[in-house]
Amino acid sequence: VTGVQTCALPISLDQAQVQRVARSFDSGGRLQRWPSKASHQTLCLWVLWSRLEAGETYTERQISGLLNKHHLFKDHALLRRELCDQGLVSRTADGSQYRRVERHPSPVALALIRQFKQ
Repeated sequence: VTGVQTCALPISLDQAQVQRVARSFDSGGRLQRWPSKASHQTLCLWVLWSRLEAGETYTERQISGLLNKHHLFKDHALLRRELCDQGLVSRTADGSQYRRVERHPSPVALALIRQFKQ
């Protein structure tokens, strides 16, 4: 995963939560559905965040295209908005440019990112 520091996962990692959230993805790592639980939504966003290149600037069209490639329920606008609202992606005031915000994923998010690494 580009730009993500890795470390040994703690023993207390909730594997059951990882597996529950992983069911939102298909075997190819594409998000099949938007989970109803907010904590699961955030974990799914981390997987999408990991697919954005660190330091890269995307136009609205580019980030929408990338998100469309990685989900199946045809709502890139929801995902784009949620990535920004969660502080995982920044955008200019006019919405013309997007950048991944470098943050450290939680242990559960990191486990999901690794599970769906492409």
